[in-house]
Amino acid sequence: MGNASEPLRFQPRSGAHAAHPVKLSGLRDATDGIGKAPLLVERRDQDFVDGLWDDLRAADAMAKLTALAPHRTTPRGFARPLARLFAPAQRVFNLAVFEAFCDHVGVIAQPGNALQPFRPGVPRLDPAKIESKGMVLRRVLATPVNGARYEAWVRSGTKAFGWDAIDPDHEDDDPAADRRAPAASIGNAALNARLPSNVRARSALSRRLARETTPVHEHTMPLFVAPPDVAQATGKTVLFATIQVASTEQSESPAAAPGYGQDAGERTLLRGHLVDPLAAGGPRPFNRAGETFDSAWALRLGNAKPADEDFKRNADIADLTKALQQLGVEFDAFGDSQAATALLRALNALRVEYDETQPDGSVRTRTENAGDFFQRAYGVVLMANDDAAFTMPHRQSAVTDAQADAVFEATLAALDEQYRKLKPAKGRFEADSRDVEARYVVRAFVRLKPEQAGCPSQLVWSPYSEEFTIAPWYESAGQPPTTVELPDLFDRNALKALKPNVAFTVPPKLAKLLTADPMDLRDGKGEEGNGFGLAWICSFSIPLITICAFIVLSIFLSLFNLIFWWLPFLKICIPFPKKLP
Repeated sequence: MGNASEPLRFQPRSGAHAAHPVKLSGLRDATDGIGKAPLLVERRDQDFVDGLWDDLRAADAMAKLTALAPHRTTPRGFARPLARLFAPAQRVFNLAVFEAFCDHVGVIAQPGNALQPFRPGVPRLDPAKIESKGMVLRRVLATPVNGARYEAWVRSGTKAFGWDAIDPDHEDDDPAADRRAPAASIGNAALNARLPSNVRARSALSRRLARETTPVHEHTMPLFVAPPDVAQATGKTVLFATIQVASTEQSESPAAAPGYGQDAGERTLLRGHLVDPLAAGGPRPFNRAGETFDSAWALRLGNAKPADEDFKRNADIADLTKALQQLGVEFDAFGDSQAATALLRALNALRVEYDETQPDGSVRTRTENAGDFFQRAYGVVLMANDDAAFTMPHRQSAVTDAQADAVFEATLAALDEQYRKLKPAKGRFEADSRDVEARYVVRAFVRLKPEQAGCPSQLVWSPYSEEFTIAPWYESAGQPPTTVELPDLFDRNALKALKPNVAFTVPPKLAKLLTADPMDLRDGKGEEGNGFGLAWICSFSIPLITICAFIVLSIFLSLFNLIFWWLPFLKICIPFPKKLP
């Protein structure tokens, strides 16, 4: 790419129309065709934009940029290597580089009217003809859906729908809803906007979104034009964009349920995970049958220490407590969701039994819905609800295989519902599977100014880039680690300079607990107090806290290394020369 002479002028062949199509492709060398994929460049220099300009001004620009191709690795679930992009937090910046040019059939009129044969990619597009521009990042579908190969990150106003499959016939639609050409017109702008076909055009991209009544648009990244001196050096109109590979944005659509139990092996594990009262089997006795438990008892138990007799005495209801924790916390069996109602209904098909002595000395067995009993017990044992109480049954009736299966299926639906609650939104770059990494592509677009007043602008797309994956935050990009200097604890002058630089406000209960004898805390004898007393503000030196954490970390790393053997990958210590004073 040497210096270019003054801009070339197009001389159409006889009978050819003066207008000619515009192409947008990856940056090319002399041997590349006009449909080259976007050139992906990985830069590790801090001023990466100026670094790109410097490379483009060089005579061997393509060789320099090609050498900066992203690292390639074989991701999980794939048999071939793909480009792997790291996030800016890992001190790596990823660029996509393009060029825009005119594509025509004809000859070139050089200065002085000397005619030369057409060369692909010449002349370059005048940047003044570009009205607007941008780049999109799309996710590759692992399995095409109804012909769709890619997903777009779709928004409506300020809300994000999340990833949605793009219908093949909408891949080249304008990303902006208000820039899409209307499908039909009856001559009135207000009426045009209400036509169903035009509503669908504004909410295009996918059949699902075509049902929306609000316009939707695809998220775009800025695309920039290289400065004039770069165009002069390359003879090209060069454009570039920074590829966004990290985001805090989440989909505002409900998370899809993972479908607990769809895998046979997973079903076996989940069934084995259920507590004993939910499994098929004969009658099961309850400890402390006939005894009444209330909220006052629950509060006393909650304040008891492991060494207290009250705590030890109540250890015999540990199995019931575990069952209530699984039902109430893990499955939300006593909640108000549809899945919770169905689970409680399945639990109520089970029975608990009470042996009641009659006035004549005989014993009559009374039964109750097991779900109702578990719900009352949950309100006492775990929630300590005011005025709540229950009487411990003598036994749980036998559970048939059919009853156990019904409860198990209900727990699977409850887990799906719990997942949607705990994971209501999915991050933009969050993987759908731990086994197969997501793949992405980018492509850019330019909107050209109308050739004549009143005409619409022309949208030109580039080809898709090669597929790439995005490295997780914890993966090393090969950059040197960030160095944190620790002070010398044996240097008295250095210690004098370590003034507290962070303070914590400690409430009275916590202050009394922390000032107790550490040995009592170890033995569970600490007292948190009654909430009355003095609050404290405690100041610490962050460097000294860091040293304490570093020492404790080193101890535990050595201990855990006996199990995981991870120290060679986790900790690297080397000596370095320190200048003497």
